[in-house]
Amino acid sequence: MNWRIIARKEFEDAVRSRLLWGVVAFVTVIVSATFLIPLLVPALDTGVLSALGGASEFASMLVPVVALVAAYLAIAGERESGSLRILLGLEPDRRTVVLGKFAGRSAVVIVGLVVGFVLAGVVAMAVYGSVPVVGFLSVVGLTVALGVSFVGIAVGVSAAVATRSRAMTVGIGLYLGLALLWDLVPQGAYMATNGSPPGGAVPAWFVFLQGLSPSGAYSSLVMTAIHATDPAYPAATAAVQGPVPFYVEPWVFAAVLTAWTVGPLCIGTLLFERADLN
Repeated sequence: MNWRIIARKEFEDAVRSRLLWGVVAFVTVIVSATFLIPLLVPALDTGVLSALGGASEFASMLVPVVALVAAYLAIAGERESGSLRILLGLEPDRRTVVLGKFAGRSAVVIVGLVVGFVLAGVVAMAVYGSVPVVGFLSVVGLTVALGVSFVGIAVGVSAAVATRSRAMTVGIGLYLGLALLWDLVPQGAYMATNGSPPGGAVPAWFVFLQGLSPSGAYSSLVMTAIHATDPAYPAATAAVQGPVPFYVEPWVFAAVLTAWTVGPLCIGTLLFERADLN
């Protein structure tokens, strides 16, 4: 049995359990509502690019939840129930199982995000009259990358722990640390070195620290993509004091997002291969 068979089964199970359709509905409703917020709040910019940027900010908090829920029990759930030993008895080694689970759960998240964003794009088209195709597709692609990154984190955790409760506990902790509370890290470092909260202009290391989490790297890349569509929209480095160093360029944050996808998977696979399943 190869990883493709496992991935296909994971995807088909998600379709049967309506997990995929839940992801589609959740993403469609949330992103569509976000597109409407600038029109409901007079103080906000009512341009479609600002709405797209706002949608991405919501996505940086909500997509990790979608990915973690879709994948945190991928291995730990079957390990606790005992069905994992049956799967391993059908020839695949443990590394193949992890790869197949990651591919299958990633496919669920990718399809759910793409369909959800496309449906929300139809809403945006109806409201704003047009949507910048390149900017919209860039944000969708980056959102998919964020979702896959958190699937990698979730599957890695699921492979590393033995029970559902541990997978859930670690997953919640990582979500809080990487998606919700990470901004406290650069802010705390800035206050420790300057004695005051950050203002309009910040040093480059502040932007770098912001982008070291998956959600932070995603937000930086989205700002860069929208800025490329319309230079009037601020780039991720707009607030940097002085010359912009190489370590806050887009390729660095793309590498960060890739590392958060691959790193937890590799660590989880190593621990899974050494685990006693009896």
